[in-house]
Amino acid sequence: MIESKDSFDWVALTSAIISFLAVVVAIAAVWIQQRQFKKQREPVIAPAVKSFSLELPETHMDWDTEEELDNRFSKTTIPVYNYGGTTAFNIGYSYKFLNLKEMKQHLENKVKSINYDIKIEAIDEEKESFDLFFTNDIKQRRIPEIRRYGNRQDLIQPGEKVDISLPSYFLVLINYEFQLSGLNDIKLPVLELIVDYNDISNKRWMVKYLVKMDSNIKYNTKNELTANFISEFISKKRIDK
Repeated sequence: MIESKDSFDWVALTSAIISFLAVVVAIAAVWIQQRQFKKQREPVIAPAVKSFSLELPETHMDWDTEEELDNRFSKTTIPVYNYGGTTAFNIGYSYKFLNLKEMKQHLENKVKSINYDIKIEAIDEEKESFDLFFTNDIKQRRIPEIRRYGNRQDLIQPGEKVDISLPSYFLVLINYEFQLSGLNDIKLPVLELIVDYNDISNKRWMVKYLVKMDSNIKYNTKNELTANFISEFISKKRIDK
């Protein structure tokens, strides 16, 4: 039996389709490998857990140095690592007080002490600022117009860390919470850490983390506090587009 010249060559078509799919798969594999290689070489910036065990100083004093806290940054720090494969440089960081209004309400409802008092006042949402007034056995002070101040570090090499300062008001509020309250009446400030940096291609990135004290807290009548600061990832985006 002789085949018609017009009959369709299904074998040739099938071979062509298989060859085309093989090319597509090969291209996809190369693209995935390149993407994975690129990801492995990008900086990955994130804070690590920081454990504290100390006797709390007077409420207006720094944890690490016991120097008087100012209206910006303390000397008490948390570590920020570069878990990626290349250097991050031109590091900038700042903090946003996430539960500011809730803390204000909480402090207003606390039972007042003769020697200790603290208030959050004059919240300005447009300027993202507030005043902090406090008094204790030896000091009375108002810190006006506390803002989201920024600070800088030069670079973070792959696998290494830098220590970044916590805002002063964060420590003041924690000091007061434990020294004014029982553990069943504790409310702690929560921060949003914003870090921006350049990668080796000079692209600018911004990453955000929530920073707070975890629930595994030990505090006793000797004013000794044992706790951890932990972080939770919020977002990452490129900011130089």
